[in-house]
Amino acid sequence: MILVTGATGHLGQLIVQQLVLRLPDAGARKLAVSVREPARAQVFAARGIEVRRGNFDEPESLRAAFASVSRLVIVSTDGPKARRIAQHRNAIEAARAAGVEHILYTSFLDADPASPSEFAQVHADSEAALAACGVAHTVLRNGMYADFLPMTFAGALQGGVLHLPAAGGKVSYVTRHELAQAIAAATVAPRLEKHMYELTGQTAHDYHDLAARVGAATGVALRYEPVGEDAYAGVLEAAGMPAWVARAMANMFTAAAANRLARTTNDFAALVGHPPKSIDCLVAEFFRAV
Repeated sequence: MILVTGATGHLGQLIVQQLVLRLPDAGARKLAVSVREPARAQVFAARGIEVRRGNFDEPESLRAAFASVSRLVIVSTDGPKARRIAQHRNAIEAARAAGVEHILYTSFLDADPASPSEFAQVHADSEAALAACGVAHTVLRNGMYADFLPMTFAGALQGGVLHLPAAGGKVSYVTRHELAQAIAAATVAPRLEKHMYELTGQTAHDYHDLAARVGAATGVALRYEPVGEDAYAGVLEAAGMPAWVARAMANMFTAAAANRLARTTNDFAALVGHPPKSIDCLVAEFFRAV
């Protein structure tokens, strides 16, 4: 039995879809999902996928949800840093207590307690908890979501200037759909060569380059001007973003400024069998002439 947590979330849904493609008889007690609200997961139940209730704030519900599971995909949660750390620890301990044989955990490329990124700090703690839990596990470090590029460039496409606290740092982008492909491939693999996979884009680019590429695709004259972390967080908060999200987004770009998100690997191709989309393909997918 394979179980995916957070299956009604953006990434979780895509992982389940990819697993269904790889498991023709997915509903025959081979695939299950764990969600906070089972009523929202009836689309899975209709396909014969077992739906279980699991709340990361309620360890007892997780132990019950993870019963009889051999491979567990823990999709990282969303929320303030302290809450996410506690939730991930709850899930890892529940998996150990339930007798799960192998955990696959969706982490972040810059998982390091020394990173300025709040996201990275959360995942560093979770990876440490995994290492200490005694359960076989695989860490899948996700790169930057290309899906967020339209949001990142929304203001620039109106005003002509992209403001980010990323200095001259480079980043590599990959779509959530591609990440789901790689995660599903790892989940069903009879044997994995590595303990950790870093799922990145083909190439890394600074935002001067990305602004030029998006400008060429949209026909809008764009340029990139770095700003400070506080200024960027203030703009996001003024636009209505919760304070913790605004700060987490801002310090993620601060990590990018230090080239902590510039790594590129062949791990995606090793799992899926082909490379991820090029930056030109991504720009063409997410942007068009306006």
